[in-house]
Amino acid sequence: MSRAEEHRRLGIRPGITRRDFLNQTLVGSGGALLGMATPLQLLTGCAPAPEGGPARSAAEKDAWWGWGGVGDYAASAGNTEAVAAAAHRIRDGQYAPLPADVIDTGEEVDLAIVGAGMSGLGAALHFRDTAGPRATCVVLDNHPMFGGEAKENEFSVDGVRLVGPQGSNDFGVPAAGSGSVSDEFFTRMGLPREFDYVEPHPSVAHLRFSHDSYAPMTGVAEKRVDVGYWFGADGWVPNMWRDDLAGAPFSAEVRADLLRWRGSVGSGDDAFRRRLDTMTYAQWLEREMGLHREVTDFAAPVIGLINGASPDAVSAFASSQIGMPGVTARARAGTLPHSFPGGNTAFARYLVKALVPDAIPGDRFEDVLNGRVRFEALDRVTEPTRIRLGATVVDVRHSGIGPAERVEIVYEVGGRLYSLRAKAVVLASGGWVNRRIVQDLPSDIAAAYDDFIHAPALVANVALANWRFLAKLGFTAARWVDRGQTTDAPGTRQGNDPERFGFCCSLRRPMAVGDFRAPLDPDRPIVLTFYMGLATGKLPLREQCAAGRSELFETSFYEYERRLRTQMIEMFGDAGFDPENDIAGIVLNRWGHARLAQQPGFYFGVGNRPSPREVVEAGFGRVAIGHSELNGHQNWTGGLSRGRAAVEQIAEFI
Repeated sequence: MSRAEEHRRLGIRPGITRRDFLNQTLVGSGGALLGMATPLQLLTGCAPAPEGGPARSAAEKDAWWGWGGVGDYAASAGNTEAVAAAAHRIRDGQYAPLPADVIDTGEEVDLAIVGAGMSGLGAALHFRDTAGPRATCVVLDNHPMFGGEAKENEFSVDGVRLVGPQGSNDFGVPAAGSGSVSDEFFTRMGLPREFDYVEPHPSVAHLRFSHDSYAPMTGVAEKRVDVGYWFGADGWVPNMWRDDLAGAPFSAEVRADLLRWRGSVGSGDDAFRRRLDTMTYAQWLEREMGLHREVTDFAAPVIGLINGASPDAVSAFASSQIGMPGVTARARAGTLPHSFPGGNTAFARYLVKALVPDAIPGDRFEDVLNGRVRFEALDRVTEPTRIRLGATVVDVRHSGIGPAERVEIVYEVGGRLYSLRAKAVVLASGGWVNRRIVQDLPSDIAAAYDDFIHAPALVANVALANWRFLAKLGFTAARWVDRGQTTDAPGTRQGNDPERFGFCCSLRRPMAVGDFRAPLDPDRPIVLTFYMGLATGKLPLREQCAAGRSELFETSFYEYERRLRTQMIEMFGDAGFDPENDIAGIVLNRWGHARLAQQPGFYFGVGNRPSPREVVEAGFGRVAIGHSELNGHQNWTGGLSRGRAAVEQIAEFI
């Protein structure tokens, strides 16, 4: 099949670059075009330029990375090219030693924080609460937008504003007065504890929608969400768990094992948790529970995404942290998690609003979530707390002696290096950064960081002009199952055909926030979200993560778009899906170090030796380390907790 023929089959239209949108050459062309993701479709040779070869044009760069949507987050979809390039310069030692032309800003603050995700923003708020409103703090982040992986993609399709999560996207409402971290946060920020969701159009009122993207992929609360399972040539099986897999094409033996797996729970006592940390999840399922290998295969895509690697590489304790069957102390809850329109973006926005009130005008819930960020307010010299975006920290070290001792921080902005000094530093950045930028890192922490292995992930938000094909099929989320075909070959995608794009996708019932009320009508636009891990089976954990990261950054937008469209045609074509008319836009969010992948022993240690996370969390001198990865499984409340603990750790120096 020729390239032109493939484009026609996949509904890929002639190339329109992101620069066309930025130059407003398409204004007035209609909402569907405005939401189009196309830069790369017809550009050939848009792969990264080979070393020593000619530089790529601006259009080719846009084509490789793809369009970022509209609104405040348009320039910050996942790890952008600029962010990835800066990180690779750190990795490759280009700042060691530092050049002589570092610009001294003359700034000296009480606290510097590296990272403006949940941990960093939470640390800044706790610092202000404890040190007082006159204490000075600067938060440095390498991305063009704050929030870490709690960001959103925004589309405009046929005059409808659509929003989808770039990464983290669900939460539970805390019980008032419980004293939990989330309860304190909701109370402090004045967040509502009851939410309104858009009512579906009468034609689809019988369908069950999830509020978030995680519940359908893990099977949580399936009685309250309509999930279709696609078995390739065997077709669709809707809501297969509701009738105990009666319609699913599994053997009787595998069906019995899957049901036993899904209904099994573990123990909550400490001895059980420590035992789980001595083995992989695959060992627990197959050796301890005696389950068929196909059960491991079925769980593999979920483990590969959320735990970051295949079940035969990550610890059973890590899988218990995300609620997987067989190792979790309680049965799965039947209630649905909540999700703001942009996922956990809302928590980051509330933190920024508390730190720099002028950054987001208005005080109501809808103001904070829907309002545009005033970027110029984030880094004002007159403010005690400043948030400096696009600032990649490249060097951190103690300097001076005795009372004059400080921590010197060097960061890059726009290709120039700048320095400032702080009485203390909180590293709210991940271990893949910390181990390379801290010049006087103690040997025990450096050695512990060797066991911090980070996994990539890809999140795609597809703006649909309509979703009649899903309404016809009768479900609102889908998962595709490739049974037992890849687990025996080293380096292949475990439990999932490598040509497939991810393993699940879902619509969300939109939360109504003020004037933002995205329609829930099969004839109107909506966002379909895909989550994709890049785990490979039968490889050591470190090799899996490295291979996945290479794939993530070496695969062009065009290739990912081709896989995604092909996947959707195979699954939804018979139900009337038309890629040319139904897809209005695609944004890919590439996260090179999306999460920590925990090998056995990471959490509790091996023998009498402390675990790697315990060594790192001790910090040293005027440097405290406070990233959510120290909890193993990462989430927004863990980020807040770690940020707070880090501030308390270095309080004596501030």
